Amino acid sequence: MPVVCLSLLLAVAAVNPRVWVVDTAAPTASDTNPGTADQPLKTLSRVADQAGPGDTVVVRAGVYREAVNLHRSGTPAAPITFLAADPGTVEINGADPVTTWTRRPGEAPIYQTPWTPVFAVGMDNGKPVVHHPGEEPRWGRAEQVIVDGNQAVVARDLDELTQLWTKRPAKTLPPTPWPDVNKPETWPGCFAVDVAKHELYLWLADGGDPAAHNIESSSRGLTFGCNPWANRAGVHDVHVRGFRFKYGASFPQRAVVWLHGHDNVLEDCDIEQMSGSGVNVGGTMRRCRVTGCGHCGGGANGNGFLNEDCRWEGNCWKPINRGWDAGGFKMALVDGGIFRRCVFRHNGGPGLWFDIDVRNVLVTECVFEGNEGTGLMVEISRDIQIVHNLVLRNAVGEVSIVKGADWASGGILCAESERVIIAGNTCVGNKDGITFREQGPRDLDTPDGRIPYHDTGDVVTGNLLADNRGYQLGLWYDSAFFGWHPAEHQKYGTLQAYDKAMAEHPEKIYDPRAAGHVIDRNFYAPAAGEKLWLYGCDWRPRSVKYTELAAVIKDTGFEARGLVGEPGFVDAAHGDYRLKPDSAARAAGAGWANAPREW
Repeated sequence: MPVVCLSLLLAVAAVNPRVWVVDTAAPTASDTNPGTADQPLKTLSRVADQAGPGDTVVVRAGVYREAVNLHRSGTPAAPITFLAADPGTVEINGADPVTTWTRRPGEAPIYQTPWTPVFAVGMDNGKPVVHHPGEEPRWGRAEQVIVDGNQAVVARDLDELTQLWTKRPAKTLPPTPWPDVNKPETWPGCFAVDVAKHELYLWLADGGDPAAHNIESSSRGLTFGCNPWANRAGVHDVHVRGFRFKYGASFPQRAVVWLHGHDNVLEDCDIEQMSGSGVNVGGTMRRCRVTGCGHCGGGANGNGFLNEDCRWEGNCWKPINRGWDAGGFKMALVDGGIFRRCVFRHNGGPGLWFDIDVRNVLVTECVFEGNEGTGLMVEISRDIQIVHNLVLRNAVGEVSIVKGADWASGGILCAESERVIIAGNTCVGNKDGITFREQGPRDLDTPDGRIPYHDTGDVVTGNLLADNRGYQLGLWYDSAFFGWHPAEHQKYGTLQAYDKAMAEHPEKIYDPRAAGHVIDRNFYAPAAGEKLWLYGCDWRPRSVKYTELAAVIKDTGFEARGLVGEPGFVDAAHGDYRLKPDSAARAAGAGWANAPREW
């Protein structure tokens, strides 16, 4: 069709928008209906093939067990809108009920049922690759089984499932550090899938017959949106409001709700218990909850994104290596965006992770609490503003999926990143309060040319750092400026020989005082036995652990106007980290005086 004709049709559709009605529970519903209030459509998939710019799709209450593939876009003035008639009552579910079970022979109470879906991230010698990443044949699978609303634990195959039954019950539980989010008593059993034999196996923790329970198995991956490998351009100007999305069979880095493209909007939606990643929106997310996803929760992404009034809780619970991708939300290669009034709580890995040339982003009035790793991690990125956030008890749990990779973790971490502003934040009870990690240069090709990323030109000012377990502020510089690494000891023999060798490689020195940092006017309130500053890495001989601010000023030149004292919280014992009107920290202009009482 000529472009001019297509443009004309789109213009006419936008001038004459229509309302479509979908009601899967209505006795009269049918996909042959016109989609009116009296004659609604049965499925969302049908209307997704027909709705055009300016149209509104009103979806009535019910459970929609389907995959809705979007390929039509709206316009800025006339978006396509999908709207739950009663927010929270419309569920798009990636799982189907399973009611037919047969007990297998033997002592173990393992039952089986036919299984046809095959979830694969690719092919290897003609065989599907059914787990991602490659070193995770168990936890990297996409299948899920839900027993009476609770997640069963996955096993890689029938043999391992049988072994787990033999070692019952403790070995069935995944290593989750968040007992108040994923309670051990809610793990109902274990399952395995044999793709070649087309069979699903299930052992319930109580040894019972699955037919006596409500069993659902995830049989769809992407349930709403478009696959970027099939539709590279994606969709734009699609607005979605008021839905619950549950139980999608996704892999890490593959979202179940995927509004790939730009200028899309997801509002007032819940994204719950996806096997891998949960959601990816090219555009805006408002007032959404992303909870219980096995890997990263995800969120609004792409240049110019907005995440506002959203919550990420209990995501990334699977024990997949945290070193490559993890957290409530991780993003990369983004220019411009905002996180405002968001909550990141009890996620595996970091709460929020910027990695690989994220730039020109504002994070403000957010709460980072109880995440397994750092609350907010900025890595190989630039021009980030972190202003007026509440950062509580991050990186202090006992579970660490990446052994040895937790150094420099804490409330807020700036890792090999440039021109990061960290101002007016309140950091309490973290492993460390605010930290720098330096192990650069980390060279990266960017739209602005090749950048040798390392910490330079960062500003840390007006922050309140209280009762952080290790250091209130840590400059974890793993560089020659602080002497040799233990692995270099035998090679050089003496520090003098090492210094002489390093004089020929000044690029390895990284003197923090020469990096253009501004670290000043922060307020410190360490508890008894807690350190004030770390200058260098513990394992390098010239690192220093400071307990007095005067020594920090004398040795480093930083914090000439910093203060140490009692912060004056309203009621820290009961979680109220607002500052009293007469508090010393408020008088010094430090911390987030109006930190939220509840979130």
